[in-house]
Amino acid sequence: MAQKVITLYIDHARIRLLETSGKRIKKWAEVALEPGMIKNGEVLKQEEVAAKIKQLFQARKIDSKQITLGISGQYCLTRPIILPQMPKEMLEEAIRREANRVLPVSSEQLYLQWQSIPAPEGKLQVFLVAIPRTAADALFNTVRLAGLKVDVMDMKPMLLARMVNDTMAIIVDVQPKDYDIVIMGNGIPQPIRTVSFSKETLPWPEKISQIQDDVTRTIEFYNANNPETPIATTLPVLVSGELAGEAKQCQVLSEGLSRAVQPLSLPLESPDGLDRHLYMANMGLVLKKIAPLNGSGLLANELNLLPAVYQPEPISLTRILVIPGAVIAIGLLLLLALMIQNTYSDISEMRGQLNTSNNLLQQRMSQRQIYADDIAELQKEIASAETSGGNFALAVSRLETQSEAVNGNLLVTVNSLPDTVSLTSINQNRKTLTISGRAPSETEVLSYLRVLEDSEQFSRITITNLRKTADGDTAFNVILDGGV
Repeated sequence: MAQKVITLYIDHARIRLLETSGKRIKKWAEVALEPGMIKNGEVLKQEEVAAKIKQLFQARKIDSKQITLGISGQYCLTRPIILPQMPKEMLEEAIRREANRVLPVSSEQLYLQWQSIPAPEGKLQVFLVAIPRTAADALFNTVRLAGLKVDVMDMKPMLLARMVNDTMAIIVDVQPKDYDIVIMGNGIPQPIRTVSFSKETLPWPEKISQIQDDVTRTIEFYNANNPETPIATTLPVLVSGELAGEAKQCQVLSEGLSRAVQPLSLPLESPDGLDRHLYMANMGLVLKKIAPLNGSGLLANELNLLPAVYQPEPISLTRILVIPGAVIAIGLLLLLALMIQNTYSDISEMRGQLNTSNNLLQQRMSQRQIYADDIAELQKEIASAETSGGNFALAVSRLETQSEAVNGNLLVTVNSLPDTVSLTSINQNRKTLTISGRAPSETEVLSYLRVLEDSEQFSRITITNLRKTADGDTAFNVILDGGV
């Protein structure tokens, strides 16, 4: 019998519901959200949003309460993190320390989920996803108010990447008010961007212009940080959402980027009347549920973003064994009573049992010596683990020193920023700090860079991109070397 899956995708503008049986879509529906219901990724009007979810389920006559949930990636943070080899029990603490170093928000304010992925020899690597706690808590309280339970959760950029078979890909999903850009290199979706359009309503030519500029900058950013595996000029852009149905606009974007633009392939059988490309996130959730591997080029394809606090409580082994244990105990007591009764009637049998007990005692004493030897061996292993722990503490100390240098770079970069210049992205990679931003003219940009040069915080400042934007501003991309 084909597996039935109910998926729900929620972002700041809409809710989309999809029911499938196996790989066939059976039911679908969507509802728009009024402005202010969800802001900055947080559900502000939980009861109203919950009511809209209930309406969708009632309208499509869906009784199931178990759902797979998808969210926007706009306020989520992702990082591939490389760590030294270490015991498994130390990994979580190491990841949290590294998250505090590389993420702009304290890990105490985030739900962290990660999956191990292939790493260079002698190293560990995980793909980390961080979700703001306030946004997640509000979302799950809304789902609870709607009477639903979540078993799996993922974000749209990861779901789009799941539907690509290659490890290198450029994906663009366009919705009425925003769009996602995902660059996947060697199976790792990084960077991921969710960008709002500059205005609430824009004609297609202006949308395409903004998308083209952002895709170009994102590819340049990836190539600058991954010179050993750059994005090939022949790699096509895979599109979904509203743009997938606009052949003319796809052609315009293709000409602007000088690379092919084609729709993202659809993984499920779709009935007539369904605008399939608008439900790509839901389809990705279905694949995650029924076919976790699915030949995808995505390495982190088993990652479940559902925070542990909202995951179903595992069944306790102690509870499972309580009743059988009581039955066994009662049986043993009855057996003991029978043995005592038989002992009184047959002394010779008692002597035979005593001899048996003596033999068992000798066996236990032998086992005790074996246990003692095992304990001694374990003590040696503990001593070795403590030594490894000291080495790790030294490594952490070094990482903290590097963190201070990174903070110094960021402090100089931000404190030197004039009012007329704004930064759109900051990325620290080893000894290189890459910044992007906008200013009214080249003069303000160069003035800002002279201040950074005078700070003597950086050994070299390289302008990799300096151009006029459509609205007359000057966009720039700068690499600052020697800071860490």
